[in-house]
Amino acid sequence: MNRPFAMKTTALHAFLVISFAATLLASAGARAAAFGVSPIRVDLDASSRSGLITVTNDEDRRLRFQVKLRRWTQDAAGVDQYADSDDLLYFPQILTLEPKEKRVVRIGLRSTPVAPEAAYRLYVEEMPDVSNAQAQGTQVSIRLRFGVPVFVTGAKGGPRTELTAVGMRKGRIDLGVRNNGERHVRIEEIVARSSGREIGKVAGWYVFPGAIRGFSIPVAREACPSSGPIEIVAITDGHEARTVAEPASALCAP
Repeated sequence: MNRPFAMKTTALHAFLVISFAATLLASAGARAAAFGVSPIRVDLDASSRSGLITVTNDEDRRLRFQVKLRRWTQDAAGVDQYADSDDLLYFPQILTLEPKEKRVVRIGLRSTPVAPEAAYRLYVEEMPDVSNAQAQGTQVSIRLRFGVPVFVTGAKGGPRTELTAVGMRKGRIDLGVRNNGERHVRIEEIVARSSGREIGKVAGWYVFPGAIRGFSIPVAREACPSSGPIEIVAITDGHEARTVAEPASALCAP
């Protein structure tokens, strides 16, 4: 399902990346543009070699944007890494939108995709409005950008999620999520339960093929189990991965 993204919205999905670049024009006030990007992800493969992203200007003034592609990988610890890339075709790379206008950005493959899956972010970033700098006066100009996830695959198989290396320290359960498959998995949340009762949870993130990413589940002192196994469940967009661990004394330490 394609869902629109709007910079007026205050609650955002965890897997959306928004970065703010502020240019200080004076000491008081702030101004941020309102624009929309839809859909919030694009999937490309041999049968779907191109996609469309719609950018909407929700303002009553003209907005300018630049579009830039970055390769998205994860290191051995599952930490996201980004690098400029020209692996994909995309245009236009500069957009000027009049008030309430919509424009389409096209993105497509340069070559036939192979396994395993490759990931990118296509950034739509507001450009400074130099013609309006004097009119802004005593305001801070906040420039926003949104990175649309783009996944390119020639793989036939899906993700294979495994929970590994469960450890416990005071008030926390640490674990790794490994993806042994050929496509990414998006973890929605990871929940810890004892005797059927939820004792803690943490928001998830993407885990790429071949990567292992660490998560830490906070456990409040009053929720800490004194005995019995702890079930840990990673809820993904397609299935659940589970493991069971015995509570360590450090977990419930005062």
